[in-house]
Amino acid sequence: MKRKILGFLGGVAAGLLNGLLGAGGGMIAVPLLEALGVEGKQAHATSLAVIVPLSLVSAGVYWARGWVSPGEALVFLPGGLLGALLGAKLLARANTAWVKGGFALLLLWGAARSILS
Repeated sequence: MKRKILGFLGGVAAGLLNGLLGAGGGMIAVPLLEALGVEGKQAHATSLAVIVPLSLVSAGVYWARGWVSPGEALVFLPGGLLGALLGAKLLARANTAWVKGGFALLLLWGAARSILS
């Protein structure tokens, strides 16, 4: 029961971050999955299965409000798809500690940009 409650609350937090910030659900999903006993690489991969539907719902709401520019979004898709494929293949070989460290640096860079802008 505790696992279901934590999963539900984590899902609410991940969805809220994803909808509010356009990203960030994985920051909640990965640590929560690991706390529930899911191994690092599997937690990263599983979080994607959680984030995709959340992103689709958020994008749908943004689309309905007229906040999505399909032409601008399409420019990112070819490179984004290639990057996703490469990233998924790299994760299979990567040291989870390095992945977490790189992600932490990315968060710090994003935080600095937010504070300084």
